[in-house]
Amino acid sequence: MKQKIKKKGSIFTNLFILIAVLVVSILFFAGFQYGFGLFTNQLENSDIQIFSTNVTTVTKNTFSQVNNALGGLKWVALAIFVAMAITIFVSNFLVKAHPVFLILYILIAVVGVVFSVYVSNAYETILLGNSGIVPTLQTYGFMNYIMLNLPIFITIIAFAGAVFLFIGMSVDREAGGSII
Repeated sequence: MKQKIKKKGSIFTNLFILIAVLVVSILFFAGFQYGFGLFTNQLENSDIQIFSTNVTTVTKNTFSQVNNALGGLKWVALAIFVAMAITIFVSNFLVKAHPVFLILYILIAVVGVVFSVYVSNAYETILLGNSGIVPTLQTYGFMNYIMLNLPIFITIIAFAGAVFLFIGMSVDREAGGSII
């Protein structure tokens, strides 16, 4: 006999997962792009010859092109953010929860907004620092805007998620729009 697994608890952790994935993806992508740029620069500035082939020429034709393409990772980070926000909306709509969970959701959303303030301030500290990764992070224009205004974005996502949760609560069980 199969048991029904109820995953109503995921609506409470989605905001925190969004924040964590956003920070990790931006820092990972920027770190990877920065490290690959260092690697490419070292190879371009070397005078190594392998079987009468100059490594600098090969690097300019191969690794430099990849290095230029890695600039697209900022769009991947933005796509991850948008996809996770849509996932929060859809999962909140599909979960059939008792109305008392709306109050609990709002309380947890407030904690998520407060947490996002600390994350945003920490990101600003990193962005204003003088470490080597800062120039790479500064090229992440819209993602920097999202991270520096993260409490506003989390508030909007949490509010919209609460609306979708409330809409999902009012869907008739026999209508088929929610998970029971």
